[in-house]
Amino acid sequence: MARKGRKAKIGTVTLAAIGHMQAKPALHEVDNPLHNPAHDGETWNPKKIISVVNMKESALVTLKTRKLIDEAQVRAGEKFCAIWEALGGAGAGSFDYSREPVDGGGPRSALSDRQIQAGIDLADCRRVLGIGYDIMVKVAGEGRAVTELTQSKNLQRAYVEMLKQGLTALAQHFGYENHGNLRKRA
Repeated sequence: MARKGRKAKIGTVTLAAIGHMQAKPALHEVDNPLHNPAHDGETWNPKKIISVVNMKESALVTLKTRKLIDEAQVRAGEKFCAIWEALGGAGAGSFDYSREPVDGGGPRSALSDRQIQAGIDLADCRRVLGIGYDIMVKVAGEGRAVTELTQSKNLQRAYVEMLKQGLTALAQHFGYENHGNLRKRA
């Protein structure tokens, strides 16, 4: 449990603790989510802003910090994570059709359109990744660290290499990278 009042000192800025005792906050320049291209160049509309990032948030952040993966690979991993979470983490849940609906609640719908699309996208990712799909699910989907998967340093290095190759394949599949060039595409 985090102690009250715990602060982390980063450069000349003091930040209140975020997350948990293991959190490692740092200031990073990130894309401004509120940037409006119609007002490009205005001082009130910057393309980049300074944000606090937990350096131990996920294995993808750690790999990017160590410069083992590039921006296109990070974006591909984040998109895979979003698809994984849209489907409900471990896929669609089962339904108990024998239960009667509660008054006013109506019957539970089987799957939303978003979940169906996420299932299709996840099947495409499985096809693209091949045997690297399981590592991608554990690291990018579930947010587990590579060190949690095995104690063997050799296997950890192999998993990181498989993860990097999978992220490169996904970056090309999603259109973030084309033969080494980062393309702007959402």
